[in-house]
Amino acid sequence: MPADPWGSVAERPFSGGFAGVEDMMSINPLQSTSTLNDLASALVALTTEEFTQFLSTMLGSTGLSTPASATGATGTTGTSATTFHGTTRPTMAGFDAGKLADVTHTTMKYKFGRVAQQYSLESVNDKTSAQALLTTMKPDLEAAGLQVLAVDGDSIKVNDNGQETWIDVIRGSKSGSPAWQWLV
Repeated sequence: MPADPWGSVAERPFSGGFAGVEDMMSINPLQSTSTLNDLASALVALTTEEFTQFLSTMLGSTGLSTPASATGATGTTGTSATTFHGTTRPTMAGFDAGKLADVTHTTMKYKFGRVAQQYSLESVNDKTSAQALLTTMKPDLEAAGLQVLAVDGDSIKVNDNGQETWIDVIRGSKSGSPAWQWLV
């Protein structure tokens, strides 16, 4: 075996890679996972639109590109996407997160879902409180392209291509743990 021309590890030149096995052994493990846990907790609490914006910003800062549907470059829903109404994020029963994030997916269900995810259900404990919340949401639903003809309890009547249709949009309004849904 030839002699090491550098003598010791300390004398070896370092050019961005590992100078030797000894240097690899000096890599320190993460001392605390609390920062990662905090980040994970914050990410879980984000709505689809907020996470998409976060991801787009993060990818943009690294020079990576994102698809137009992830950045919202194809259009907006007409809702106040940055305003969350309440303190507790709602459960979105039966909604696909990918379709909620894709503003080009414009079915009535997903137009509704994009608005609904901005409203907490914490005030809903019966059909009367459900109706009050849905009535409050009506301007945002109409701005998103839904023609809301009536609100009754936990249901809305919409114009579906000229046909009036009742949709049950709050699951378990009396249960203590309601969720958004789209039940025709």
